[in-house]
Amino acid sequence: MSDALPSFCTPTEHAAYAAVLDDLARRDRGDEAVMVFREPTDPDAAVVADAMIRAGSVNDALYDRLLAAVDRLYAPPPVTRAVAFDAFGTLVHIGRKRHPFERLIRQARDRAEALPSPIIQPIGLADYAAALGLPQPDAELAALKEELATIALYPDTLDALRQVREQGVKIAVASNLALPYAAPLKVLLGDLVDIWHFSFDAGAIKPDRAFYAGLTTHLGCEASELLMVGDTWRDDIVGAVEAGSRARWVDREGRASHARRFIAVRKLGHAYPDRQKAAQMTELELVRSGIDANLDHLHAQWWAVRAGLLRQILTDAPDAEKVAATRALDDHFDTRDQAETSRARLMRNAIATIAARKHA
Repeated sequence: MSDALPSFCTPTEHAAYAAVLDDLARRDRGDEAVMVFREPTDPDAAVVADAMIRAGSVNDALYDRLLAAVDRLYAPPPVTRAVAFDAFGTLVHIGRKRHPFERLIRQARDRAEALPSPIIQPIGLADYAAALGLPQPDAELAALKEELATIALYPDTLDALRQVREQGVKIAVASNLALPYAAPLKVLLGDLVDIWHFSFDAGAIKPDRAFYAGLTTHLGCEASELLMVGDTWRDDIVGAVEAGSRARWVDREGRASHARRFIAVRKLGHAYPDRQKAAQMTELELVRSGIDANLDHLHAQWWAVRAGLLRQILTDAPDAEKVAATRALDDHFDTRDQAETSRARLMRNAIATIAARKHA
């Protein structure tokens, strides 16, 4: 079985994908697992699919996570109370990279290994050089000054942040960086950011769970209510997902491999709301969108069909069973004005239909 929109880095990756797909198809709930593996728009599903492809096999723990992603298709869309953006490579870029901290570390590697990283402690370049036992780092300070002077916004950054702000959603900047790099960010973005969460303050580095736990505490939201947006797969996507949050991968060059491309955006403004535009949506997403838009109507249709069946059962029932049949019909009438809250039955039917068409 081949994918309708192949996007693989190597023939080996494509072969691994086919092997995983074949394994999933043979398992319980195979059609559902295959559909979500083929179109992993849930961030956890994308992380799981990527891991499966790279391993070339399916283990039970990853399969359970894939089925959990399937089940989320049946639930109402998640609430987003905060969006956290990575900084460098996502919101801003450095025009001239000089790597001053790395240059110091190369000069005193053994001592550096014995000290906390400058990314997890609030320390400036000169003080870090002193901690390493190095002389005044004039050349590195000049390099740092040059780097900081060339930090610039991506063209779509401000519009993307304003779009989130207009929705009444909190904005955080959550980044692994050393102390000197924070001030330029605050100058460029200050009025649009509610929370700054930097590794040197948090004492933890993405993708560590401690970093994300501190972030959600700082924001005052649950992990499931956070959307992380960033350009580094391991730190921003896998890290957020493992901590229980959702994520969008910023892939400005459009180089995402198969599983990753389903949660990738090339433009920052497409990261939130946490959905793709209709033209980019998968078939399954379009079905769900249609279900959500017509849930009341679909409930009324299902209710009417069920009522007709129960009336027929009552008509055909022997006298000894008419009391029970009447009670079943009365109970059904009690559900007439109840809102439809479960998409499970509707989504299962949609998945079966789509899977059958793709198998054909």
